[in-house]
Amino acid sequence: MKKELLFLICLMSISLMASCGTNNHENEVLVTDMSGAEVWVPKNPKKVAAVSPSTGDLMIAFGLGDVLDGTYYSVMDNPWAEVIYPKSKDLFGYDYDNSVETFIERGADLIFIPEPATAQNLREHGLNALCVRQFAEEGYGDYVFSFSEIVRTIWGEKVNNRVDMWQTDFNKAISNVTQKLEENDIYEEEKRTLYYVCGDKDRGLGYTDLGKSLLEYVYDLLNIDFICNRFETNRPSAEAVLEINPDIVAIGGIYQQYLLKQIKVEEPWNRIKGVVEGELYNIPVGFVSFEQTAAESPLFIYDMANKLYPDLFDYDMVSLTKECFSKYFSYQLNDSDTNNILKGLDINGDPLIWKE
Repeated sequence: MKKELLFLICLMSISLMASCGTNNHENEVLVTDMSGAEVWVPKNPKKVAAVSPSTGDLMIAFGLGDVLDGTYYSVMDNPWAEVIYPKSKDLFGYDYDNSVETFIERGADLIFIPEPATAQNLREHGLNALCVRQFAEEGYGDYVFSFSEIVRTIWGEKVNNRVDMWQTDFNKAISNVTQKLEENDIYEEEKRTLYYVCGDKDRGLGYTDLGKSLLEYVYDLLNIDFICNRFETNRPSAEAVLEINPDIVAIGGIYQQYLLKQIKVEEPWNRIKGVVEGELYNIPVGFVSFEQTAAESPLFIYDMANKLYPDLFDYDMVSLTKECFSKYFSYQLNDSDTNNILKGLDINGDPLIWKE
């Protein structure tokens, strides 16, 4: 009897453990993130931490602003963010190295974060986390729509139309520009070189993007040699940049006006060919910088085409920008606002951020 009772108890325990371990995922959806990890996450999460500027931007653009708990803190340093999307003043400012406790305290039921190891660590602590990068190992062309498809998988019909609309706008911009370049045999010409300064943070002229990103992808389509992929660090010295001596310099981010002034006067940066010969361009800033994988990405393509090939392209950036912000942010820009955005200025025509 004792053996039979013990066997019955064991059988019941195994059955109980099996039933506890079984999860039919009825209220979840399986997502493959940008690191290749397959993760079950809740359907229609209600409080999302989008820990990068572009994921926050696209969530708003796809109509998910109401479930956005926060995004990368520097977005809130951009005065256009609150103008374009007033609810941004209530968003929490996340950082890439926030502790597990921060996400728990915030009650985030889904986290988008760039680093695969961080996403895995958060999952090990019971949090729903997906890796969403701004770069790829081999090239970014196949990853441009990765986040939008992740969003589609999670929210389904609620976002389908807006995701399709944004992907169509992006593909249209690529098609329009590359077709014109092909017709004019631009791809037969030697590529001009370009150095990019990332002005999202106060890190000076020697702060850039190492490539395998939207930047490198778009510039390659524009037949431009993005030299930043040759550096071992995203903090190259002026001497390293000057050794290549790029034909073009492009500066983005909220510090761009200060950096545009600085590069013209600071040795040896001011001796770069692109600076000397006037091939020095700003990249506009909307809710985020146009060069992010964001609602503004198609505008980045058109704007760069205009600046790099003025004899071939004359896109009406005022009209295109107005249309973009009306469509994705329900914000109606006037001509003055639009021109300030395109120049990297605030609504009053002043630098977004200035420092002496």
